Amino acid sequence: MLNFNLPPTVGGCLSTNMLLYGVGAFVGLVVLNRLLKDSRPLLVSATKEVIAFKEWLSANIDENKEFWEDVVAEAKHLYKLEIERKLEILQKQQEALQRIKQNL
Repeated sequence: MLNFNLPPTVGGCLSTNMLLYGVGAFVGLVVLNRLLKDSRPLLVSATKEVIAFKEWLSANIDENKEFWEDVVAEAKHLYKLEIERKLEILQKQQEALQRIKQNL
């Protein structure tokens, strides 16, 4: 193939491989910039869709958060009612025991 004889360093201090990586990265950035300029409408459209998805997701999270807050509030209310009913039953049982004691 190509038979190049490259020195191991450029100027005695910079590695040839690192110089070639740097040049390659620079050329890659220039080519990428040109490609991105040509595909600007596509990038704008994709960014718009990402923004729309983010807003939809945020709305759904808020909606679900409200739903679960309602579920928890309802469960707490039902638990409180159940405790009150059990307390009433215990009080009635205690009153019945006291009446039985008094009759003995």
